Amino acid sequence: MVVKEEKKLKTIIAQKDTPVGRIFLNRPEKLNAINMDLLVEIEETLKEFQKDDEIKVIVIKSTTDKAFSAGTDIDFVSLPTEVWKQREIPKQLHKTFLACRTCERPIICAVDGYCLGAGLELAISCDFIIATNRSKFGLPNIKVGIPAIVEAAILVQAIGIMGARELALTGKFWDAEKAERRGLVNVVVPPEELDNEVQRWVDTLTRYSNTVFATQKDIIHKWMTTDLDTAIDYSINTVLINFTTFDTREGMAAFLEKRKAEFKDK
Repeated sequence: MVVKEEKKLKTIIAQKDTPVGRIFLNRPEKLNAINMDLLVEIEETLKEFQKDDEIKVIVIKSTTDKAFSAGTDIDFVSLPTEVWKQREIPKQLHKTFLACRTCERPIICAVDGYCLGAGLELAISCDFIIATNRSKFGLPNIKVGIPAIVEAAILVQAIGIMGARELALTGKFWDAEKAERRGLVNVVVPPEELDNEVQRWVDTLTRYSNTVFATQKDIIHKWMTTDLDTAIDYSINTVLINFTTFDTREGMAAFLEKRKAEFKDK
């Protein structure tokens, strides 16, 4: 039975729609410009969802079709007057985006409209990006004399150094088709098909094991953050440990017995 629980916070709406946890960015008047409240609320909600065994997939979306997020709220970045205190802003940005990458559940980012600056950094910190064909992606920081930092660094891995340079140094926006062609997004659909496409991905992902999701995301994080030899060695050791879990034994037995696996998330 589907259990729906909803909690409206200051900047997001958190919804449990078993087996999906949904986070809706909810600052439509600011085009979901990112501030400290939004960052902290996303981070805390991800932690809550990860503790809930009924949740298998997380979806992050906007409540407005004008933008996923237009970037960092200018009021947010201009608040501290002391340089040292200003460090708290990128530190919290990194903390929240790292929470996305290390969360033990797969995260789908549904983008409709503008996905810019820190909003793009949030999106690429998720596991999948599904976008509408009217979406725009970019790093407009350069236009106001600010370099792109923090999780913009992931763009080099996502789209290569030439694509990252293009976005960071020109401030130009990519349309959804170019973003898909360059490997920034997974799928592009018409706006009216966004929810249906997200649901198709949800239906696929909910067939699998939370335990294996956690293991695979941990391995992928090592692929991104360590050298090749270390990442491969870590992967081998982690998989050997994973063989001791119920779900891996069940998955292998189901394959050999030609039946559907019944994962228990343990």
